[in-house]
Amino acid sequence: YRPMRWIAIAIIVFGLFTIFWKGAELVMVPGPHPETAKYLMVEKSSVRLAGLFKSYASVDQVTAQLGKDNLFPLRSRNHRPQSDRYPPRDLDTLTVAPYTHLGSEGALTLEFFNDRLYEVHFQPKDAGGYAEALHNADGRLKRDRIGKAEYKDGALRVASNVDLAKSDVGISLGTKPYVIWQDTRLTQLREEWDAAYGSIPVQR
Repeated sequence: YRPMRWIAIAIIVFGLFTIFWKGAELVMVPGPHPETAKYLMVEKSSVRLAGLFKSYASVDQVTAQLGKDNLFPLRSRNHRPQSDRYPPRDLDTLTVAPYTHLGSEGALTLEFFNDRLYEVHFQPKDAGGYAEALHNADGRLKRDRIGKAEYKDGALRVASNVDLAKSDVGISLGTKPYVIWQDTRLTQLREEWDAAYGSIPVQR
């Protein structure tokens, strides 16, 4: 009987060890990727986006800023689970509609990469009226022969198609007017993330 007793004890011990190990696997949290700090860094200097918002501002900071004007944005999230196979990639979008910019009503979209504002997009309802106000507010936006405009100033990039959208060609094509402000340091960093890690499957 003694051998059978030791066999039974061994089976129980093995079972308990298996349960413990499986439980440990369930609660185990992967460590940070070596490039995590690179993709979470906040620069000391920011740029003004749409003349109102600072790049690198967090979702909470921008939400509070909008709330001071009684504007309450809708938020959408696209967050990758933490993994040691890739750095963090949390994408958030705030949308405000209607929103008024330079006296024109439209829709405002703010994009965040790892809780840092990197892009502001405004789509006016009236391309004609907005185009005049935009050029008056920012004389650096010079339209090209097809009605698009773009310039860069340090880390700031501004681009628009409002002149194209208000033209006969743009109207016939159903072109949606827009102006976009970006901090190129963050747009480049997001592109680098996609190029280096975008093909790695999401770890659930």
